[in-house]
Formats: sequence, C-alpha cells, structure tokens
Amino acid sequence: MNPMITFTAAGSTQTVIAILSISATAIIIALVVRRIIRHWKKEKPRTEIYSESNQFDVFSGYSSKWLFSYNEKEAFYQIKSVTDKLGLLLLAKVRLYDLIEPQKGTGKYKTLQYKIQAKHVDFVVCDQKLVARAVIELDDNSHNIAARKERDEFVDKVLTNCGYNVLRYKAISTELLEAELSVYNPTIKYV
Repeated sequence: MNPMITFTAAGSTQTVIAILSISATAIIIALVVRRIIRHWKKEKPRTEIYSESNQFDVFSGYSSKWLFSYNEKEAFYQIKSVTDKLGLLLLAKVRLYDLIEPQKGTGKYKTLQYKIQAKHVDFVVCDQKLVARAVIELDDNSHNIAARKERDEFVDKVLTNCGYNVLRYKAISTELLEAELSVYNPTIKYV
C-alpha cells in the first residue's frame, strides 16, 4: 500500500480541514485579484473637472467666435437677396446629419453616421414649407487641399444620391444663382 494514500482516522480529518482551508484561501485570493483587475480596466468617471477643489472651471474654458468668415458673410447677403426675391428661405451652417441620415438595417449604421456627424454645409435653400431644395457650398482656397477635395466629393455624392442639388461657387453670381434657384419657386416664370 502507498503510505501517502493511507490515512488514519484522526489524521484524515485534519488533512481534509487543511485542504479545505487552503482551497478557500485560494478562491478568496482569486476573487480579490479579479475584482482589482476589473476595477483597473474600468474608465474612471471624469468628475474631477467639476469638483470644487479643482481650479479648472470647464465653463470658462470657452470663448465666442464669429459665425461667418468675411467671405461667408458677404455670400450670405448675396444669396439672401436672391432667395428673398424668389420667395425662398436661406439657412446657414447646416449639419449634414440634419439633411441626411444613414439607412437603418444596413449593418453599418454607426460607421455611416460617424462619416457625416461632424460635417456641415455652408447654406441650404428651402421652399416655403421648409423643405430643403438646394445646398450651396463656397469653395475658397481651403478647398484646393487634397483632403478637402476628398471631403467635398464625398459630401457632393452623398447629397446628390439623396436628391439634393449641390451648387458650388468660388464667388456668388446673383444672376446665375437666381437662374439655378428659380426652379424651386413655381410662381415665377422665366422666358
């Protein structure tokens, strides 16, 4: 017989208690380590910027800025004179996400949403029922950069695919713009 397997009655009780004690200690240590790891992996809430002990005030971290550049402001007034004449409405700095939305059920909803959520267009022309009819983009020198050209192509393709007429101008020509937008006002007839 193997002496390691044979127990005496008194010795076997002590051995079982020792094994159970070691097992319980090992389980407790494993649970504590698991909890510590989970705690470290969790992102800490960023409440410290709102605490009174912190000197940084998040609300004073902002400043106002102009809504339009000088070129955009000048273009706004030129476009507005045309839209007023045609009985149309003009909106400025409209988010792309307010004009289009990803189709649900494509399996790539979030990816499509992220591609448009931070983009905007310069101007949107609406009819009297506030239905967007045309999008006007001003192409200043920043639109000559490769990344900006790629962004412009994407925006144009998406908007056109959704049924919008996209008009791009380096400089606003009120006569050309009036001819382009007159199709959205059925009461004005041009010969």
